[in-house]
Amino acid sequence: MAALFEKSQGTQILVSSLPATKETMLTAVYLALQCALKQASFTAGQKQDIDVTTLCSEEQENINGLAAASEVSLSGNFFRNAAQDVLRTAYDTDGVYAFKIIFPSGNGYNFLAEVRQHTWDAQSNGVVAATFSLRLKGKPVEINAPVEPGGEE
Repeated sequence: MAALFEKSQGTQILVSSLPATKETMLTAVYLALQCALKQASFTAGQKQDIDVTTLCSEEQENINGLAAASEVSLSGNFFRNAAQDVLRTAYDTDGVYAFKIIFPSGNGYNFLAEVRQHTWDAQSNGVVAATFSLRLKGKPVEINAPVEPGGEE
């Protein structure tokens, strides 16, 4: 069986130009981040444990409780442009912005997030690096690739 995969080259990483809500995220104007970024990493929030251990239990028993907020980390090159400036403004103002991450297939995710932290790092014989840590507000919404006419659904 052949390997199944999604190539990362050509992934789009977009941020809304202004703060957004669930109602405005689909019609927002987006700015491109991908030409200065090298990596986008998503981590779903870890769920709390609810102890359901009883006197009959032979070991501690737990079920999943509420999940912590999911997080996205963006890293790459520091570059002053409108898109990265939006991320720094979001940090300074605690604004919630809309994001889209779209893979080359057209599949991806749309979500609202606030910027929790941003960094830059300059070292000799290199380029200035930047990272942005995002805390999602709600669950990411799947973006489905358009179906080609006559194609499979």
